[in-house]
Amino acid sequence: MILFDRVSFCYNANQETSFYLKEVSFSLNKGVINGLIGINGCGKSTIARLIVGLLKPTEGNINFKNDEGTPYYFSGMIFQNPDNQIVGTTIGDDIAFGLENLNLPTENIEQLVVKAASLFGFENMLDMEVSKLSGGQKQMLCIASVLALEPNWIVFDEPTSHLDPWARIEFWNIINFLVTQSNIGIIVISQLPEDINRFQHITVMDKGSICFNDSSEKFKMLNELPKGIDFPEGWKLERLLTKNK
Repeated sequence: MILFDRVSFCYNANQETSFYLKEVSFSLNKGVINGLIGINGCGKSTIARLIVGLLKPTEGNINFKNDEGTPYYFSGMIFQNPDNQIVGTTIGDDIAFGLENLNLPTENIEQLVVKAASLFGFENMLDMEVSKLSGGQKQMLCIASVLALEPNWIVFDEPTSHLDPWARIEFWNIINFLVTQSNIGIIVISQLPEDINRFQHITVMDKGSICFNDSSEKFKMLNELPKGIDFPEGWKLERLLTKNK
């Protein structure tokens, strides 16, 4: 579980244009697809960077616990553009990069690389140059490289925005696999209606605050949608049919 306890954070505190995260409190659990939504500039990316440790709270605490309740945490993040995250020249090099920085024994690294690569059909492509991969394959490679590090949680920042429809289907198949078959918590930042349709728990941000944090079923029942958010078409039809009963 991830628990934000009155967490505050600010950029450029001495400037009028500074952004403030205002005593945010909420929790997220494993076993569901957690969606983080809101208009640009509302604080989604700030929350993500706080979760993965790229930023530190100016006030409050972020608590992480494993299934036994013991404090333990390691996370990874998948950024919007995979080209900004890939560092290896080949598939094998990229998956191994993070493991090598942990100074693991070579034998362990090789085993973890093959294990992560096999989840995406890369096990026989480890010597392939990354430049030859499609956009969807690069996204999968980024996920494989993070999975090799065996994180507790993975945060995906606008992961489907650069993918074609077929790659999006493949991406969500991987997400469903991770949620149901692994012990990894999943957080997806997106406000695309087709992505919102996949979320099982939704957290909505507005101007640095949390304005909703509950199940997708309760989100569907809101009388007024948060600013800048659009329902999936299937949800709109469902609401219309419900009203006409």
